[in-house]
Amino acid sequence: MLKRLKGSALLIIAGEVLYWASYYFSNNDNSNFAEFTSGVLMGLSIGMKVIGIVLLLISIIRYKRGKQQDDMGNS
Repeated sequence: MLKRLKGSALLIIAGEVLYWASYYFSNNDNSNFAEFTSGVLMGLSIGMKVIGIVLLLISIIRYKRGKQQDDMGNS
């Protein structure tokens, strides 16, 4: 579970870094390449954040299910 939590946190942080990079590239120049690059970085940023959040939710749900099964087994 700890691996999945670390991975999800890393994905969310990397998504934020890519968002900042896309913001930097969009303000730097108005060329077609700058618009394309900022769009690709924005898409990757959003995708990484969504995957990180989904992994985080899955690990929380599995942890709670495991706790409930342990509580039921001990009673």
